[in-house]
Amino acid sequence: MIRSSFAVPARPDAPGAARSARRWLPTVMVALVMSVTVLGGFVIAGTLPAPEVSKIELGGVVTIRPLPGWEVVRRESATIPAPSGAVISGEFTQLTRGSGALDLVALPGVGGTALELADVYAAGVLTRQLERLSVSELVERLTLRNGLEGVRFSYIGSEPQTGAAIEGSATIVVAPSGNGAVFDGWAFEGQLQLISGELVAMIESAEVA
Repeated sequence: MIRSSFAVPARPDAPGAARSARRWLPTVMVALVMSVTVLGGFVIAGTLPAPEVSKIELGGVVTIRPLPGWEVVRRESATIPAPSGAVISGEFTQLTRGSGALDLVALPGVGGTALELADVYAAGVLTRQLERLSVSELVERLTLRNGLEGVRFSYIGSEPQTGAAIEGSATIVVAPSGNGAVFDGWAFEGQLQLISGELVAMIESAEVA
């Protein structure tokens, strides 16, 4: 704690009081100007509106607002083969920060349930991208902030090229309109926990039309 200190001022009628006041007057004025400038700057800065975080839209289906530090590195069309032999088409975007990533897949008119779409994503995407894939048997049911219900499961596997272990958590939602969305957050083994809070915050505030 910083303790404030002060001196008892000289009486106005004491000898030399006027000279002391004149000697310290410039210093006092400089300090006053500096305090007004600095403190005034803080007050003005505090009144400025906070910058709006840019939102990302995928195929008119998914809207998400990345947190600071997350940036788009890939954006392209996506196709997911279904067990029935059909091909589901949509749009893919990848956000990254550090060693972690969030893969977003918007699937217009996919229909079905979130659990069914989770099975399609695990079989049609994860099994093709990762070796030695292990998907958790425990599936968490959740509700996003906008009221949409979804499911979430975790997985671990390894990259075919490098053999590096990857761990992830996929959240799947299907809106009443039949539009589906996949939010797949992943990182190298041991790193996912470092970004899990930010992943959850972005996913829970996302909108699926």
